[in-house]
Amino acid sequence: MDWKRVAFALIVAITMIGTVWFAYHFASQESLNDYIGDEVWYVPASRNVLHLLGVNVTYEHNGSYGVNVIFTNESDKLKYLSTADAIAAFNGVKLRIEYYNFPGVYYEIPKDKYRSFLNELALQIPRDAYYVVPGFWYPDKEDIQDYLNTEHPFLGKDIIMTSMVLLGDKPIYWRLPGIIEFALIELFVVLATYRISRSYLASLIALAFVVADPTLQATSIAAMLDIHVAFFVALFVLALAYEKELGSAVAIGLAGAAKLSGAFGWPVLLYRALKRENSFIRFFSIVVIIPGIAFLIPEITIIKAIGFIPWLEQFLGSFKWHLSYKGPNPNTSPFWQWFVNYRAFPFHFNPNVFASTDPVLLLGMVVLILAMPWLHRRKPGILAPFMVFWSTIGFFALQYVLGGKTQFSFYATVLVPPAAVVMGVALNELLKWEAFRESIGTYWSWILRMKETVKARIGR
Repeated sequence: MDWKRVAFALIVAITMIGTVWFAYHFASQESLNDYIGDEVWYVPASRNVLHLLGVNVTYEHNGSYGVNVIFTNESDKLKYLSTADAIAAFNGVKLRIEYYNFPGVYYEIPKDKYRSFLNELALQIPRDAYYVVPGFWYPDKEDIQDYLNTEHPFLGKDIIMTSMVLLGDKPIYWRLPGIIEFALIELFVVLATYRISRSYLASLIALAFVVADPTLQATSIAAMLDIHVAFFVALFVLALAYEKELGSAVAIGLAGAAKLSGAFGWPVLLYRALKRENSFIRFFSIVVIIPGIAFLIPEITIIKAIGFIPWLEQFLGSFKWHLSYKGPNPNTSPFWQWFVNYRAFPFHFNPNVFASTDPVLLLGMVVLILAMPWLHRRKPGILAPFMVFWSTIGFFALQYVLGGKTQFSFYATVLVPPAAVVMGVALNELLKWEAFRESIGTYWSWILRMKETVKARIGR
């Protein structure tokens, strides 16, 4: 058995396990048992869609179930809130949170009294005056009880919804898919780098960039969309490295289905297909039909919830939203500022969670523009992830020019997988490792010489 291969596999496996353990431990601490960052939009939207589909989720805390009682309007809240409070009190309510920006209230009811609570509500309050949404409490945002986040595609919310249904409506469960995806991104980057370079060292360099990346670290513990986008972009890069056209087409469709920025690497798929496909039908299938199907399948949940025509209208209308200025924001960070980690987006304070970027990684991609022709001759596969990175930057620049000037540092999460692969391959080629080996040998000889000198002097 090749000991180098075994050692390499162990390093990667231990790193992935350590990533999951550390991120899970951090994300599950009590101080983060609430919404962080833009979870205030994506998680409620996921819960609301599940409610429209007739699927109830469960939040259990200290022997009680969480439930949101949402009134039809403010008038009904004024009329029936005291009744709901009295019913909750009679059933031993453990926690009450009143919402002020929409007509609702949250209760935690002991499990053995929960069914009685719901039955009493139905008996004492008209059914057209309220409805209940079991699960975690809502952020107190205006109209959040109706928000569906249709300005973004739905795969990211599908993933959050799946976790909520299978595990429960609890912050750590919202975040668990992203934590697992972080570890899988490490694996995808390692495999892609090794495929291109055939070097364990190059793969470990790429792995180090991913593990240490502060953007991935922050977004992996927040139930937002960007970690899911990065996951499918990493899968796209892996498929490109293995020259799997079908896999590349599916992956780019899924990346776009998580967030439109995930599809910003699509020109690379187009370039590959133009070079390799002689059949128009196969070419069109690879660049349009297969990605389109992969994009549409995750939309089935929201289409089923609101209908095809409303979904289509809102999806098409989202392009205007993406290309609009959202007003002044102290955390705005246009795409060129990501390269120097200017104005990291804050997800949470105490503990501090900021979506910082890695200037070494991103500025390294700028420097490598000068070396890419030489690197491409030595390792032709490096060009694909390099083009994915710069194609993505190009589309972010186009979005900015067309009016979408409200950009944030966590958008850069999608750049990390292709950049890490490129940097791993490039550094392994550009650095003269013989210099390090010879230098280490020299240091070792100095140590031995000093040791002999010390021995000689002591012997005297």
